[in-house]
Amino acid sequence: MKTRFSLILLSFCLAVLLLLAGCTTKLEVNNPMQADITYLYEKLPRLHVDFYHATSKADFSKAYHKAMENAESASDLDFYFSLRELVGYAQDSHTAVGLTEGFVAQLSAIPAQFSYVQGAWRLGVVERSHAHLLGSEIIAINDVPIEEVQRRASPLFSHDNEVWLRYYLSQQFNLTNLYTYIGIADSPSLSVNLTLKQRSTDQIHTITLTPVSAKEYGMLSFATWYQAHPETGASNAPYRALLLEENNTLFVQYNVCMSYEEYPLQSFIDEIVSLVTSKSFGRVIVDLRYNSGGDSRLFEPMVDGLAALQTEQGFALDVLIGEGTFSSALMNAMHFRQRTQARLVGTPTGGSLNHYGETAHFTLPNSDIAVSYSTKHFVMDRNYKGTSLVPDVVIEQTVEDILLGKDTVVETLLHSY
Repeated sequence: MKTRFSLILLSFCLAVLLLLAGCTTKLEVNNPMQADITYLYEKLPRLHVDFYHATSKADFSKAYHKAMENAESASDLDFYFSLRELVGYAQDSHTAVGLTEGFVAQLSAIPAQFSYVQGAWRLGVVERSHAHLLGSEIIAINDVPIEEVQRRASPLFSHDNEVWLRYYLSQQFNLTNLYTYIGIADSPSLSVNLTLKQRSTDQIHTITLTPVSAKEYGMLSFATWYQAHPETGASNAPYRALLLEENNTLFVQYNVCMSYEEYPLQSFIDEIVSLVTSKSFGRVIVDLRYNSGGDSRLFEPMVDGLAALQTEQGFALDVLIGEGTFSSALMNAMHFRQRTQARLVGTPTGGSLNHYGETAHFTLPNSDIAVSYSTKHFVMDRNYKGTSLVPDVVIEQTVEDILLGKDTVVETLLHSY
């Protein structure tokens, strides 16, 4: 009996070893999609600074096997999403899969866009016949609750915190190819039912939207809740300044951590420092809400210049952050917190305080898809327990103010604090 038990145990152990070995070997490659999947599977963990910091090799290997099996009969966009699902195992917002023009041309989307505002997904853009529903809460897509849709989609969006997931997801939440991949639609070309709760009446509405191609999408006329745009809202300018409240408040908006030859960032910084030196401002507001990063070092002269002037003049300094504050812009926000008497105001950042970054990339040999990956780990505060940087003063944009064209954060600062 003892001998028989030993043989059974030995057989079981050998089976487990063979299973584990099978999970780590390269599978047979039968087509270009499988070749690219294998290329990514082998290369990304070697190049990333710490690919397995939040996932196991076994889980990643299992996902690789699934992707290889699906690639036997996958469409181009199913293949693309399978790559994104593999890359998502990095759990790093800087590690992601790019899009080629060929893949973009195959995308379909419903004529609507969603934003996460005041704790719910809401209709922010829609074809004009449904303009009266702007601001409505999204309840379901094709009868699947929106929370379940987000849960299914989240593995395809590389992220290291929930704020960035929702911000990233909002940009692609209307793709019907995504709906098909996650199993809430049978085909990207089929009409989509949106279940909505109207903002003003709480009535439930279901509207049906027909998908259009990426080319057609750009030709449509939409109703958007941002049609009344606040003066201090998002801007295409890389950096700009406004005088508010009869010159007593200076508003400085910094939208990208880059310098432009036609108007160098250092020239802009010099002008702001000179202006603050010559005038007596009660408050300076620095807006980083729409800045997704670049080179954090470029803005440090502004931080140091305002720090010195604040010590001399005693003006209030508020730095605005939010879901779009990412990477180097988040680092700039921390520089203000560390070097000045600034308050951080707004909502938690899309970027994580301690994060992976300093990206490089490689290209998949058959599809020409670029894959970015992190080469460094930045630690801004070893004792910080969260992911997103949380502001000192939380002020969230309201649906009502968006529809009225008001900047809730700036208006509140000017009139209440």
